[in-house]
Amino acid sequence: METYKIEIYGEDENLIQRMEEVITPIKELVGYSWKLLWIDGESETDEYSVFELQEVIDQQDGIIVDYDQLESLCYKMETVSEALIIGDRNEKNLFVNIEDENLYNNEVVFEFVKDSHWQILTSDLNVVDTFKVFFPNSKIID
Repeated sequence: METYKIEIYGEDENLIQRMEEVITPIKELVGYSWKLLWIDGESETDEYSVFELQEVIDQQDGIIVDYDQLESLCYKMETVSEALIIGDRNEKNLFVNIEDENLYNNEVVFEFVKDSHWQILTSDLNVVDTFKVFFPNSKIID
């Protein structure tokens, strides 16, 4: 099974860094379950603690989320410096494939790489096509 790696570029051909932009196509991907494995950054308010969220993620080996929950999280974050989100049509895989050695066995892996750029690794051509519709300047890389 071939895996595709996509770097997300915007209309101006700059790398997209805002999480709320890059997750938009997720709502078009029917049948997928999503799990937030890691996030780091700064929150918008003192009422929302990124550190507390990280503790919950660590305790539960990630948090199952849907698009609305991810979108809500985006608007609570002022900046995101790192993030890791996995997706699969078989929700059981989200509980099994969470270690470094099998993480990429999930059908979709979203990763925000060290304050730099979003990349998506997927074995599903439908995911590639969906992201290319939203971000036509994105690049499939080796």
